[in-house]
Amino acid sequence: MKVAVVTPYYKESLEVLRACHQSVARQTHPCLHVMVSDGNPRPEIGNWPIDHVTLPRLHDDVGSTPRLIGSYHAIGLGFDAVAFLDADNWYREDHVENLVCLHQATRAGLVSSSRMLCRLDGSVMGPCPISDPDKFVDTSCMMVTRSGFHVLTQWVLMPPYAHPISDRVMLYYFKQAGVSHAHSGAASVFYRCGKEGLYRQMGEPIPPGVQPRPNYEVLFRKWIEDGNPPLN
Repeated sequence: MKVAVVTPYYKESLEVLRACHQSVARQTHPCLHVMVSDGNPRPEIGNWPIDHVTLPRLHDDVGSTPRLIGSYHAIGLGFDAVAFLDADNWYREDHVENLVCLHQATRAGLVSSSRMLCRLDGSVMGPCPISDPDKFVDTSCMMVTRSGFHVLTQWVLMPPYAHPISDRVMLYYFKQAGVSHAHSGAASVFYRCGKEGLYRQMGEPIPPGVQPRPNYEVLFRKWIEDGNPPLN
């Protein structure tokens, strides 16, 4: 099964990008890493064993457009599955292999894992308490196979206000389209927490450099006002 991993990036440090890429390179199931620059390409990564896609302008949609462009690049090359990995996150070595096995056992169009929450310095806090295959699967925990490819256009068709909650929105679109979903529950994605809300949920002190929690409730309300079912 040919798997591509799509990573959008913007202004992350070279150290962070390298850790992300090395986790893909170490996968026990071989992957193509497609790194998509959203208007701010890093020439240093040009010699890495990746497909480097550069977009001429910033789309300012939290990586949604780069995810779609990277996905279509891989699909056009004949890949069977597209996984996602945000630039500041990284995979456990068996992450992709486990999702491939899950797909082979279930034939699901969307397969997913849970995530392990990490501090800004990369140290582990613990399993994410809000991962829920019915309501919330982080983007970096998703892998889409051929029967779900048609839903990927929603990365750019969703309402502009929805991009900060795009993981929940995409999960809704997959369900709405009737794409089958299998969830492993394994916390095989390491998620670097950059916003204060998850530190509070984990009972952790908030380190310097962490952003305030966005007002997601306003976005959830707007989604419902547009005639959609609740996401949370």
